[in-house]
Amino acid sequence: MIGLIRSEVVKFRSVRSTVVLLTVAGALVVLIAVLQARDIAHHVDDPGTVASQQLGDLTGGVALAVFLFGALGVQVIGQEYRFNTIRTTLAAAPNRWKVLTAKFVVVTVACAAMSALMVGACLLVGQLMLDGFSIDGTDRRIAWAIPLFAAGWSAMGLGVGAIVRQPIAGILILLGEAFVAENVLVNLFPRTAPWLPFANGVQMAMRDSGGDGPGGEVVLRSVLAGGVYFFLVTAVVLAVGAYLANERDA
Repeated sequence: MIGLIRSEVVKFRSVRSTVVLLTVAGALVVLIAVLQARDIAHHVDDPGTVASQQLGDLTGGVALAVFLFGALGVQVIGQEYRFNTIRTTLAAAPNRWKVLTAKFVVVTVACAAMSALMVGACLLVGQLMLDGFSIDGTDRRIAWAIPLFAAGWSAMGLGVGAIVRQPIAGILILLGEAFVAENVLVNLFPRTAPWLPFANGVQMAMRDSGGDGPGGEVVLRSVLAGGVYFFLVTAVVLAVGAYLANERDA
């Protein structure tokens, strides 16, 4: 198993698009953190306004970053099917479950590590740019939830990639589900909100969880329940992808 993980690390590092996606995701979060800090500093200087200066106010780029992590998860397996290199991989390691496990370990650890660096960068931006910067209990939850959610969404991408076997199709499915389908459903049928995996999962990484609607009604699950539900859906998608990858011809 260790040999398979090392092999996947080599593949991950040698494919330029995966490294670029990982780097761009981190850079986006830091760039948006700097812009948010500048905006907050501007409002702080205005005596007529009260501006929040918390870590969670600087992590607004997380939603964009996790989409790229999902695309990365799709690519890790989708590219191999697209260029038929999966056959070489499976010839060297016939146990497909171990191959998928190695891919899962590499992509989730890489995305979680980059997310932890993103959180550290946002913390540094806040300390350097905001005089009243502080961290509370909600910020501490965000600090560990961002890497956790990033790992989960990359795993979701891996599962989708194993199902569709096409990187472009898999990425479009993730984008459409998270940013189009869920928004359409929750606006047309508000009662579907507790069953939307991305919306319930991403609130773990947000300061405002979005659990209450404008009338005070519960729209999403609680942060904890929403996170558990998100990871259950991710596990199901991964299981389906792994089953199909094991049963279908390469």
